[in-house]
Amino acid sequence: ISEENKVAFSEGELHQLREDKNKLLEDKNSINNKKDIFDNISVLLKDSGIKAQIVKKYIPVINKHVNKFLENMNFFINFELDEQFNETIKSRYRDIFSYESFSEGEKMRLNLALIFTWRMISKMRSSTTSNLIFFDEIMDSSLDYDGIDSFFKMMDELGEGTNVFIISHKTDMVDKFTNIIKVEKVKNFSKWIQQ
Repeated sequence: ISEENKVAFSEGELHQLREDKNKLLEDKNSINNKKDIFDNISVLLKDSGIKAQIVKKYIPVINKHVNKFLENMNFFINFELDEQFNETIKSRYRDIFSYESFSEGEKMRLNLALIFTWRMISKMRSSTTSNLIFFDEIMDSSLDYDGIDSFFKMMDELGEGTNVFIISHKTDMVDKFTNIIKVEKVKNFSKWIQQ
């Protein structure tokens, strides 16, 4: 091969290598741009990102309503959630408790306060609320008579148009209900008994 051909061949190779280099640089820039986008999305979706901002907005409202519902049930503790949903529960004398340190009846009152609060937050957030609520064996569990009375007062505050169904084995409180559907188990099948 003549010197001229070698030079022409080398220039052709050099030109191709420059084109390959430019293409690789474009690919690298494209990948870096995508990485920057993914990094930004990752920051937004972390617990400290958008979610934290939303939670931060609602935490004071959640704490206020949980404590209001607890007070309505004559359970005088101070319940607080932080932005990571860690709870702090203090008595009126400011002793710190854990959820597990309460009796089953007290836990039920706290659970009910949280249920009613989530329902209220949902209503605030979406401008709608469900008009249907089911409570399964709420009166059969650990609520004492004062707790049950407080529960019914809260039911009265739900407003007209809310349909509450309470499933219970207790028959000593039928006077608290306007409608009763009695169901019995007959040969392993539930059967509706006309009232």
